[in-house]
Amino acid sequence: MKRIIRNISLCALLAVVMGACEEEAALVNPSVAHDKSTQSPEEVVEAASLQSASAPGSGLIFRDFVVQTGDELYVELAKPAEHDMTFTIGLDIPFSDEEKKALPAKYYNIFIENVIEEPGDKLTITNEGKVTIAKGERKSTRVSFTLSRMTVDASMAGSQYLLPLVAMDEDGNQYQLFYSITERDEEYQDRTKKDYKVVAYIDTEVMNPLIADKTTAKLEYMKSRRDRVTIYENVPVVDIVNVRKALLGYDASSRRVILKYTPDMEYVLKHNVQYIQPLRRNGLKVCLSIEGGGTGIGFANLTDPQITDFVAQVKVAVELFQLDGIHLRDEGAGYDNAEAPTVNETSYPKLIKALREAMPDIMLTLADDGGTTATMNKEQEGIVVGDYIDLAWNVIWDSPVNPWADGSERKPIAGMTKERYGGIALYIKERTPEDMGFFEELQAKARVITIDEGLGKVAVVENIPYRQYNLETMVVDGFKNLLMCFHDNNDGNYPKYSAAVQEARVATQFYAFRKDW
Repeated sequence: MKRIIRNISLCALLAVVMGACEEEAALVNPSVAHDKSTQSPEEVVEAASLQSASAPGSGLIFRDFVVQTGDELYVELAKPAEHDMTFTIGLDIPFSDEEKKALPAKYYNIFIENVIEEPGDKLTITNEGKVTIAKGERKSTRVSFTLSRMTVDASMAGSQYLLPLVAMDEDGNQYQLFYSITERDEEYQDRTKKDYKVVAYIDTEVMNPLIADKTTAKLEYMKSRRDRVTIYENVPVVDIVNVRKALLGYDASSRRVILKYTPDMEYVLKHNVQYIQPLRRNGLKVCLSIEGGGTGIGFANLTDPQITDFVAQVKVAVELFQLDGIHLRDEGAGYDNAEAPTVNETSYPKLIKALREAMPDIMLTLADDGGTTATMNKEQEGIVVGDYIDLAWNVIWDSPVNPWADGSERKPIAGMTKERYGGIALYIKERTPEDMGFFEELQAKARVITIDEGLGKVAVVENIPYRQYNLETMVVDGFKNLLMCFHDNNDGNYPKYSAAVQEARVATQFYAFRKDW
C-alpha cells in the first residue's frame, strides 16, 4: 500500500521526533537567570514527523486494550511550510522481515510477535487519512484511527501486534510511527484497588524508565484450594518511580552548588517525552532522585545562600521536564573528604522546607538511612521535617525497619506519621536456594511491622532489572515476594492470601527495556 523509502532509517526518524518536538525539553542544567541551557538544541534531521496527539514526540507508543483502541494523528514539520501541503496517513505495508528484526534494536528491545498487515475492517482512519498543512504553519489538521480487536477467542488474550503507520507527502517522502498493541482479556484496574504503594528506583545507567509500568498484580484470599475470592487483579504494581540520578554538584571557584546529572539521566530528561511522560499518562508519579556528587558538599552542610540557589535550579528542572516531584537520597556526598564543611543538623531540614515552599504542589519524598536523617527526629530551628514531605522510607536494603517500635535504633522523623513511612526496602535480584530461609524470615519481619504494628503500607525496590537468561522470573518473583510482605500467608496453610504478578508481553523479551541510547 505504501512504498518504503529505504534511505530513511528508523534511527533518523527517532531523531526527528526528538529534535522537532523537544527543543525546550532538551535544555539540561538550565541557568536560573534565563531558564535556558548552554547546550545547543539537537539538529533536526528530517523535514517532518508523524505524531500521536496522545503521546507527541514518541516514535513507539504502547496500547493495551480489550475491545477497541485509537488515537488522533497529525504531521508536524521542522520548519513552517513554504506552501500548502497534503499528507496521506495509512498502514505502512509491506513491512519486511528485515524491518521487523531491526525494530527492537531501535525501540527498547521489545518483544514483537506479529505485524498488522491485513486488518480488513478492524482498522479505520477518518478522512481517508488525508491531512493538510497551510502555508506558514508547522502542524497539520488531524485524523483519527480506530483499531478493533484482531482476535475473538478469549484464550488469545495477551496477543501482541505491531501497528506500523506512515504519512506520505505529495513527493512520496514517508514518515513512520509505530504502535505496540496488546490485546487484554480485562481492563487495568485503578491503583486504588490495592491498599499499599510500591516505589521503584530506576537506574538510567542500565534501564529504560518505561519498564516501571510493565507489571500487574493479583491478590486472592484462599479459604481452600478451590474456595478463593479475588480481592483485585490487573492492577499496576508500581505507583512511584524515582529516576536516578541527579547530583548535587559543587563549583569550588564560585562556591555554588549546581544541579547536575549523570550522562544517562541527562539523556532521559532531554527525551522526557519518550521516557517519562508515558509513565505519567499511565498514572505513575515520576520523581527525580537527587543524590550526592562526591565533592564533600551535600544536603547536610549547605549555607543558606546555597540552599536558595539550589532550590531555584531544582524548580526550573521540575517545570522544564514536567516531573511530578523530587526525591532526596543523601548518599555519595563525600562528607568525609578532607576539606568538606562540617555536617550540621539544620542544613538538610532547611533544604526540605525551602523545596516545599518553592514547589507546594509537587511530591517530595525522602530516603531515610539513619545517617544525615537521624537528627530529623526532632525539630530543627523550628522546622518539623515531616510537615514538609509526602513520604519517607527506609533504604537499608533487605532489612525491614519500624522507627516507632520499642527499642528501635532508628527514630521516627518528627511530624512523620506511620501511614506515610515505608519500612520495607528490597532488592530485586537473583535469589539462591540458600537465600530462601533468609527471605522467609525477612517477609515474616515485614508482616509484623505492616500488619501487627500498623506501619504504612509503602515498600521500595532498588533498580528494576531487565529479563536475563536463567533468571527469567526474577522480576516477577521479586515483586511477588515484596507484595506478600503486606499479606498474611498463614505459614502456607489455609486460609491465606496469595499474590501473583504478571509481566506485560512486551517485557518478556530478554534484555527488553535495557537502555537503548
